[in-house]
Amino acid sequence: MKIETGVIAAAGSGTRMLPVTLGYPKELMPVINKPTIQLIIEEFIDAGIKRIVIVTGENPSPLHRQYKPENLPPAGKHKALDEFVNKMSGVEVIFEPQAGPYGNGTPLLVARKHIPEGEGFIYAYGDDIIKAKTSFAKQLVTTHNETGALVAGVQEVAWEDVVRYGIVEFKDDGSREMKDVIEKPAREEAKSNLAMFGRFLLSTDVIQILSEIPLGKANELWLTDSVREYIRRGGRVVAQPVIDGEWLTIGDPVNYLRTVIEYALEDAEIRAALEPRIRRLLEIA
Repeated sequence: MKIETGVIAAAGSGTRMLPVTLGYPKELMPVINKPTIQLIIEEFIDAGIKRIVIVTGENPSPLHRQYKPENLPPAGKHKALDEFVNKMSGVEVIFEPQAGPYGNGTPLLVARKHIPEGEGFIYAYGDDIIKAKTSFAKQLVTTHNETGALVAGVQEVAWEDVVRYGIVEFKDDGSREMKDVIEKPAREEAKSNLAMFGRFLLSTDVIQILSEIPLGKANELWLTDSVREYIRRGGRVVAQPVIDGEWLTIGDPVNYLRTVIEYALEDAEIRAALEPRIRRLLEIA
């Protein structure tokens, strides 16, 4: 399939980051000098994505002010701004307010009209970042091209945390092809500790299923339930672990700080300034 569209779910209320998220989308939380969503957009662009649909919680949203083309600053004044403008110049950004039942499948129903028939797309949760040497979206596209299957990003989680995620069960043939996936299983029900996180390469077949299935756990529309039904109907989905990197999230204070530190320590100048202080703090602790 041709893959030129990316969809970002950015309608969450960010309750675990209150009060900063009162009227301020968590997707704009800064990771050093970049909004979180910019890291996702750059990942998409590096994978050849040319059209990005951002599903927001309100219309207009502060995200509109940041990413609408007419709001981009003129080039030539600041290097960081010039890099930002240059990155955004080759991509179409579309905003859609979320409408429909609560759940991580709903943004895809909203974005459907912007995905060309017969093409696939990348779907990202707006608070999930994949820090990797090669764009993880590009890794998903490569795996799709090699297998012809849809692709879901996965990473190991602690066994006690399987109740928080969609957990994968694999076929018995030694491949990474998924036999089933269950949303938030009890520990004793989980067939692995590999969790799907916020990166998928999907087709519009999955969106069609989302429009047909009933609401799932907690009366929400779950993408996991649609992927599960897609597999049940004979569709193929393979799991893709992050190569040379890891999945990070900014959805709560601890993980947000961890993400910022991870990126800070990768910058040579910032690391030189921070590392001695961090070492002293650890000695005091």
